[in-house]
Amino acid sequence: MSDQATKLREQLLKLNKPGNKVIGIVSGKGGVGKSNFSLNFAISLSQKKKKVLLLDLDIGMGNIDVLLGTVTNLSIIDIFGKNLTIRDIMNIGPYGLNYISGGSGLSTIFAMSEANLSHFLNELEDAMDEFDYIIFDMGAGVSEQTIKLLSAMHEVIVMTTPEPTAVMDAYAMIKHMVLNQVEAKLSIVINRISSQKEGESVHLRLEKAVAHFMNVEVNLLGMIFDDSIVRKAVISQKPFILQAPSSLPSRNIDLICNKYLNEENKGATSHSFIHRMKTLFLKR
Repeated sequence: MSDQATKLREQLLKLNKPGNKVIGIVSGKGGVGKSNFSLNFAISLSQKKKKVLLLDLDIGMGNIDVLLGTVTNLSIIDIFGKNLTIRDIMNIGPYGLNYISGGSGLSTIFAMSEANLSHFLNELEDAMDEFDYIIFDMGAGVSEQTIKLLSAMHEVIVMTTPEPTAVMDAYAMIKHMVLNQVEAKLSIVINRISSQKEGESVHLRLEKAVAHFMNVEVNLLGMIFDDSIVRKAVISQKPFILQAPSSLPSRNIDLICNKYLNEENKGATSHSFIHRMKTLFLKR
């Protein structure tokens, strides 16, 4: 692990307030609905009176903006070089959700100078006490930067669909995290299932493979049924839990959110995210 990575990890460990949780949402491949889930999950938490900050770290254009039907002029990368605070780049979404647009991948952010990266982390540290949950919508796939960032988080949710390639990629993502000693609590969400039986079958296959080859328990956080309402909501650029709150996928999100809130203290770690990030990425 590089000196820069080690330092970022150390700086991220002094940050949390009681109940403050940092969640990474990842997928082994693109196209499984990760960003859509991240946004709707974050809104569901906000509906339940939780203070949530959603950061779009997906590579390329800001998917969160697109899904919300909004245009923002500032993204995470603008904190560097423009003398901005993290509050300057925050946007307010439905139910008071705070979100920060992407537009740049992790490789760009963590290729910044140590001074710029330290500034970003200090800004994040200053703001995090305001929030109950900080959610990172990560880019699809595995990179060195992704693993380092996940190593600092309290919990990681892995998204997949029943497609065999998506399941194998989800398994590969979990394997990378385990081999790299990511200690965050692991959960999976299975998207676009056609039946309860199909979803349970996917979970069973993943559970057996992970338990057998890695001796790790992966919690099933929930499943989301395939429904045309999700595609219609994406086209309309409105979160589906707001466009069709009584739809099956919206009820699935609500169940997932309730289960998460009920289970969040089980296996939760007490480390501070910012301290761990600074240990991982900044030099001493």
